Amino acid sequence: MKFYQLNALVAVADAGSIRGAAKRLDTSPAAVTKAVQKLESEISLQLLVRNTSGIDFTEAGKRLLEQARLLVAQMDSASHVVADCKGELAGRLSVAVTPWLAMTLLAQVTVQFRQRYPHVQLELHEGLHSIAYPRLRDASLDLFIGRLDSQCTNVDLNYVPLFSADCAVVARRGHPLADCRSLDELAFADWILSARHDGEFVAPGHAHFSHSLSITLSLLRDTDMLSIFPWPLVEVCAQREGLCALPLREPVGSALVGAISRSGQPLRPAAEKFLECLIDTIEAQMAAAESPYKRILQTVEWVS
Repeated sequence: MKFYQLNALVAVADAGSIRGAAKRLDTSPAAVTKAVQKLESEISLQLLVRNTSGIDFTEAGKRLLEQARLLVAQMDSASHVVADCKGELAGRLSVAVTPWLAMTLLAQVTVQFRQRYPHVQLELHEGLHSIAYPRLRDASLDLFIGRLDSQCTNVDLNYVPLFSADCAVVARRGHPLADCRSLDELAFADWILSARHDGEFVAPGHAHFSHSLSITLSLLRDTDMLSIFPWPLVEVCAQREGLCALPLREPVGSALVGAISRSGQPLRPAAEKFLECLIDTIEAQMAAAESPYKRILQTVEWVS
């Protein structure tokens, strides 16, 4: 197996067609077809099936694609590391950011980072578990600033804690359960959560799952569903989205946010610099007497 063959396979999967893959790779459809066919011939397995709707992967193709994605991403990462080590911070940096940071300080972090490192192209993702963790594992994401999944271990991930925040149960204003003070009163509620394992919190009713903050907010606004948010996200969303935090007596856990990356390889210098910009921005806003984010940051406690 050659790298260009695996690269062609990944491009076909991402583009959904031979022609689309050729555009991504800046080559001809015939070259992409030849690369995939040669790979199939060398390993004596059919990887692709052409049909009226486009191209499907065989089971063998799907399995090989997982490893091909990892190898292609690692090769891409290796080229960036070489440039970084030469002091030439350039190429693409892929970062996922937890939602409340994305909605508040990310713009300032991005501006600061771009001023310092103008040759780095940023690729930013919503920092939800279901989006960030698969990308970390296939090496298409360099850095995740977010919550460590309680079901993950440090075997395949590096984790450096940054800060923590208490969590709250949220609902729309005027919700029938808005004044509840005990979790026992929520036993029959419907929940919309971002992950099946949200720390030690177990929803006392019937749980559903959303992999988009905009979907979660829409459901909270327009239904009687409940959710659990870290307090910074409550501060960001409550007023603008018409939400409220339930005045529960019991604690509902805390959100520990950290810098998460794939283990077995050092954090790229460009990712380290992005993290520095993030920390600098947060510390500057905490120290600023007139910061518009003062109230939000008061709900956050540094742990590193």
